[in-house]
Amino acid sequence: AVARGVHFGETPTETRGVHFGEGVENEASAAPAAVAQQVKTTPLSEQLQRELERISPQPPGPRQAQIDSVLAEALAVCRGACVELAGAGALQEEGVADALLPLGSYHLGVTLRYDEIDVLFVVPLFMQIAELPEAIFAELLRRGGAKNLTPAGSDGLLSAPGLRFELRGVRVKVLLSQRIPLLPQPRAEAIVQNMAAVFAHEASSKILSSVPNPDVFRGLLRFVRLWARQRGVYGPYLGFPGGMAWAVCCARICQMYPSIELSQLAARFFRVLSRWDWRQPLTLDGSAAPVAPPQMVASSASGALELSGSSPIMTVMLPVGAGIPATSTLTVTTMKIVQKELRRGYKMVQHVELVRAHWTDVYKEARFFQRHRHYLEFDFMATTEAIHSAWLAWSRQQLQELVQLFETMSSNIVTLRPWPEWVDFKDAEWPYATAVFLGLHLERGTGDGQQEGQRRSCDLREPIVKFLGAISAWPDAEKNANEFELLIKHMRTSELEQWLENRQKGVASSQGAAGTSINSVGNQARGGPMGTGAQLSITEEDADAAGLGSAPSETPAQRGGAGAFCGAVEGMAPGIATMFCGAG
Repeated sequence: AVARGVHFGETPTETRGVHFGEGVENEASAAPAAVAQQVKTTPLSEQLQRELERISPQPPGPRQAQIDSVLAEALAVCRGACVELAGAGALQEEGVADALLPLGSYHLGVTLRYDEIDVLFVVPLFMQIAELPEAIFAELLRRGGAKNLTPAGSDGLLSAPGLRFELRGVRVKVLLSQRIPLLPQPRAEAIVQNMAAVFAHEASSKILSSVPNPDVFRGLLRFVRLWARQRGVYGPYLGFPGGMAWAVCCARICQMYPSIELSQLAARFFRVLSRWDWRQPLTLDGSAAPVAPPQMVASSASGALELSGSSPIMTVMLPVGAGIPATSTLTVTTMKIVQKELRRGYKMVQHVELVRAHWTDVYKEARFFQRHRHYLEFDFMATTEAIHSAWLAWSRQQLQELVQLFETMSSNIVTLRPWPEWVDFKDAEWPYATAVFLGLHLERGTGDGQQEGQRRSCDLREPIVKFLGAISAWPDAEKNANEFELLIKHMRTSELEQWLENRQKGVASSQGAAGTSINSVGNQARGGPMGTGAQLSITEEDADAAGLGSAPSETPAQRGGAGAFCGAVEGMAPGIATMFCGAG
């Protein structure tokens, strides 16, 4: 049985009118007799450890040796760039790094076999960091072998300059930072960018030093990372907690319960976080910051991110500086999704303890692609791997604002369920193509100017146009004109099923094969048609009116009706074009 623990606040109420993720009523299917007997005789912690080794093994010896070799070369490249900028005597100056410092999941020891490796190169104070990324790029190109070179991009508030690249099958992100003395303690509104990566390294170091048993902590974090990825609640670029936020949560649970086993910690993780009173930010040291009153906003003394007149956003604080949240991109929409998944996780763990389910049921992949009637598909495409990588790097930053745009401009007509996973696929025209999907739930009620009984038409013009305006400002857009594109499509469940089936078979998709194309970026030079519609809207089917946007139970052949999704965006930057307007 789950040991009794501290209750933090009340269990959050269920989200009304919209269903995120899956229910739990039918998920905990009875295990076969042989499996059930094995479950009864094998300790739960041992079962969980076996599952982790099976589904998310640590990099084997040869792979780790390959990583070490690549990082050694990356260090040589960084030092070579310093020599190029500051002369041969630069390496003798005090402060030149003689090793790359680990960051994030690599520092915490929970990277999977093909995860990106995050490291820090400490730049001596006599050098200008702004000049170094270009010099490192040039040194990598001179040596050869590296590909997909892009800027590092921001990842939360501790955003540091740096770059990403792939070398001999290992993806690496090198961040650049300096140790500047006598600076005041960093705060959320005042972070020196040239020291941000040093703060990130300090944060992961403090996490490791704060837990009573690092190996047990790593086991819990590996399990939570696996669960979060499978359930679609991992990754800050679409508004979910990232790796450091989940690491702080796991470390706090390990601190609260220092002497219990891994399986018990997993249960406590879901139990404590699903009942946490989020007026109080979750901190590594458990400091009792003042509880904010209901009407306080983000500038409150507690540091909690909060909207006036609403419940506070889940706030997890980094163990560095003063009031720096690790969940800065979290929104009301994604907070509700995370909380629902935490409640589901706790219920499923209880089933595991009662031998009514297996650990695989806890982290079973969410049925996102069968859950909604309407989806938005964002296709990022390019002619070369290098342009595709650069286009994705820029797009990842712009996507961080997408959910917030919909919340601000269209929350009364539609609710999003983002799926934070990049899905590669084959396109008939573009050699490199990756998609991101958002589930759409049409809200109850009628829109402005609509009469009772009339089909609803959800106008999504504002958030889509705002997003296109931001993403079309890509600095390399003009240089890569005719070589990249973003195509946004509205898809229904049946169309998405066909798309997924084609992807599984390796069949190339074409722009007219499924869904209704809305707008595209980068298409003008390729001669794409310009849109002329005045709206970006979804018109509901009869089935939508009855089902309110949730996934249909009937087969695609049984579904009828037709929708429309059309739009136009004028006045974009060079290389930007709108594309289609048509009926679904």
